[in-house]
Amino acid sequence: MADESLDSATKPQSALSRTRVYLAQPISTTHAAVPLLVCCLISGLTDSVAYNAWSTFISMQTGNTVFLGLGASNQPASKPYGWAKSLMSIGCFFVGCLCFNRGMRRVGRPRGTTRGALLASFMLQAALMLTAAGLVQGGVVPEPTNHLLTYQGDPDFMELLPIGLLAFQGGGQFVASRLLGFGEIPTVVLTSVYCDLGMDEKLLRRENEKRDHRVGAVVAIVLGGIAGGWISRSAAGMATAVWIAAVLKLAIAGAWILWRGEDQGRG
Repeated sequence: MADESLDSATKPQSALSRTRVYLAQPISTTHAAVPLLVCCLISGLTDSVAYNAWSTFISMQTGNTVFLGLGASNQPASKPYGWAKSLMSIGCFFVGCLCFNRGMRRVGRPRGTTRGALLASFMLQAALMLTAAGLVQGGVVPEPTNHLLTYQGDPDFMELLPIGLLAFQGGGQFVASRLLGFGEIPTVVLTSVYCDLGMDEKLLRRENEKRDHRVGAVVAIVLGGIAGGWISRSAAGMATAVWIAAVLKLAIAGAWILWRGEDQGRG
């Protein structure tokens, strides 16, 4: 009887130990570009609906930086305090990059590419997106109607809350692409991608993995932008687009759990 009780007490501990070892294993980067390309789709989706609703970007911070500069001369006149939205997005994206980088490296020492680190990162990203979608869906943050970007009345600074949440999580997927070693898929910006495509001396080669990744990133962001535009025009509204993006993030998080380990080889 004593031996049976001892065995039953140690079984949960051994299962927990195996789970910890499994989650602490670095993943193989073979085919890891696929979930990052899905992140590109998410960026196109969220940036398009955010710009339609709030005249600011969630992830593409070059545009936000220009909007911030325009704010110094109180332009555009139809969007007063638009610079504040851009500043919020830039600041939260930067802090997101900082926090996700340190957090993932701490959880998945030393490179931050373990199953556990990636799982935690994308679960948090999804949670932030779900919160933002809930704020809009619940009417806490009003969604502009009639798809008009014209200024009507005083600005609603509650919009800064979902902008900050979405921008913060955007930093997480950018950091993941860097830690995984896919610099050609930044997931949130295309300027460097277009440049690298133009500079690629193997651009027309039949086999060119990095070129394929870059082209895939462009296509995914464009498709996300198209989908976001049509969703914004529909009765579903922007909240639906963010819900969809959050579900995609949850799917990516689940994929990392099942991803093959680094020591299982390539192929």
